[in-house]
Amino acid sequence: MEYEFTTGDPITEQAALEQVAAMGLHGLAFDDAHDVDETLHWHEFEGVTWVISGTGSFADEHGNVTLIQPGCRVQAPAGWLHRTLAGTNTRLVLGSNLPGADWTHPINKDPMARPAALAT
Repeated sequence: MEYEFTTGDPITEQAALEQVAAMGLHGLAFDDAHDVDETLHWHEFEGVTWVISGTGSFADEHGNVTLIQPGCRVQAPAGWLHRTLAGTNTRLVLGSNLPGADWTHPINKDPMARPAALAT
């Protein structure tokens, strides 16, 4: 499954939230810290995420590791398999096509439970 990773100049939290709103998405700013590798998972929503501060890394379903820092942006479809890796400590802004109140739990979903329609 394809996702888009770009790097650019660092962005403020407020500017990222404004971009989320301009895209017609639901915005959320949060801290993301991991002492251990997450398990591979997916989300039911499409998302675009900006790294506001901090550093870290994630891996996709093929094990490709991407380093992240301020100015990085990831845009991914619902169903994208990924995991955040140990040592990540970042402030993020997420824009999603679903409001947070509509997300089902757990938010990080088991790869075996991914519907076939989201696996392409």
